[in-house]
Amino acid sequence: MKRNLLIIIFITVATGLFAQWIPQATGFAAASRGINYIHCVDANVVWATAYDGSGGGLYVTEYTKTTNGGTLWVPGQVLSQTGYGLGNITAIDATTAWAAVFFNGTQNNTCGVYKTTDGGTTWTQQNVLQGASSFANNVYFWDANNGMCHGDLRDGYFEVYTTTDGGTTWTRTPQANFTGVPILSGEGGWTGVIDHTGTNTVIFGTNKGNLYISNDRGLNWVASFTGASASGTNGGINEIAFKDPMHGLVAHVNASNLYDLYETSDGGTTWQQVSYFGPAYANSLAYVPGTPNTYVCTGAATNVSGCSYSYDGGHTWTEFNGTNGVQFLATRWVDNATGWAGDFTDAVTPSTLGGMYRFNGVLTEILQMDPEKGGVMIYPNPNQGQFTLTIVGFENRDVQIDIYDAIGKHVFSGNENQSLISYNKAMDLSALPAGIYIARIQCGDRLFQERVVIR
Repeated sequence: MKRNLLIIIFITVATGLFAQWIPQATGFAAASRGINYIHCVDANVVWATAYDGSGGGLYVTEYTKTTNGGTLWVPGQVLSQTGYGLGNITAIDATTAWAAVFFNGTQNNTCGVYKTTDGGTTWTQQNVLQGASSFANNVYFWDANNGMCHGDLRDGYFEVYTTTDGGTTWTRTPQANFTGVPILSGEGGWTGVIDHTGTNTVIFGTNKGNLYISNDRGLNWVASFTGASASGTNGGINEIAFKDPMHGLVAHVNASNLYDLYETSDGGTTWQQVSYFGPAYANSLAYVPGTPNTYVCTGAATNVSGCSYSYDGGHTWTEFNGTNGVQFLATRWVDNATGWAGDFTDAVTPSTLGGMYRFNGVLTEILQMDPEKGGVMIYPNPNQGQFTLTIVGFENRDVQIDIYDAIGKHVFSGNENQSLISYNKAMDLSALPAGIYIARIQCGDRLFQERVVIR
């Protein structure tokens, strides 16, 4: 079933550029085209699906693609007909991709899974998830041959198919291969609510808060109740982010347009609600591959917009500099230095302005620093005057921050008390001229000195 995205519409926000996120143009001709799903093949090749953020309720099968890390995005569409939308998109390279297509109304034989092998110039429908009794929620491929797709309930159990020949033929996973908690009345999946991890694990969530996990590429599934509430505009699980087959988070958007988070450390056998600190924005949630426990979340709702990161598996969230009040949509990451977050195209010049942000910096794993020894880190560095000062250890101690220019002139002074084992302070020295500065941080009886390069 389709997720309701109409509450998240383009809002004009007066904001300057911020050093940690670089605006990119997705190239769509229409104004207020938002990004609701991103698939990263690697640091250069990324595909993303679009939706109408104008509030007009138009459904489109538009997508955009980059092959050079976002320097140039090239838009396209799967179908020319209106009224159809994209559940998600998955790709193995710059030329071969699959998309799940649904209709805003009774499903029909035009719906289902489509494949391109020429970079999106042409799309061919595959014989799966078609007709009034099916709904094409999501599709995922591990390589050119092996993939899966899923819909809602049909014949009393979830409609899941696997393929080993690139989608030429599909085989439905039999009912006997589903175990765990029973199916609930009215249960269904959500478009875009799918994740994959490891070499064989794929996961989707339902509107009743159940999570379905397969560790053999869709052949067998185990369902568990996560604790996510079935209430709200989009009930149940609204986002999934796993770092490996055993550890992951699911999220439900609550009435405050923030996330209720639930975590597992045993592959979904048991779940605990996360009592977190900081803003866990509720538009998109993603694990940052290759990191011990870093996640990023985004938000785009009125008065609850921005972008945050967590180094400790979702328990502590820190806002990226300059992002409060700025709408951030779907996000996905390749590693801790390569990630994207969706935006809206500009209202006046949509084809050349807006639609995507690329992260500029490195999400350093500060929690790898030994709290017994303590430490200080500044990132990104070099920067454009906006950076984060991170202090680990020295909880419940005063922290004196002084910054000097290259000739020793005192340009900044501040005193903080950190009550957490890790502390993040957003610094804005963008009014200072470019150059080399020295930050002196006094934490209790320890003195740290770090060089800051402002470009």
